[in-house]
Amino acid sequence: MNLHQRGTELIEALKGHLLEVLHGHPDAEPGGTGVFQEEIARRAGLHNMGTGELDHTCGEMLRLLHKEGKIKLVDEAEPDEKRKRWRLTSQ
Repeated sequence: MNLHQRGTELIEALKGHLLEVLHGHPDAEPGGTGVFQEEIARRAGLHNMGTGELDHTCGEMLRLLHKEGKIKLVDEAEPDEKRKRWRLTSQ
């Protein structure tokens, strides 16, 4: 396996991990209120607790899942990354 293939597998594994986190949260159900991005990162172990910063990897994986139609951004106009809420689509 080459490095490119391994990178692709890691990305797919991270997306699967975040979907698992969302499936385990009642607010993430289709039609739910959504889960704050900060909480998703924390539950997934992708939050830097030392500085309180969001892990940008989590945000990028959420955006990829959104692009694939697997999750929905509850409020598209929210500019603050910490205040963005995500939920599953009915797919």
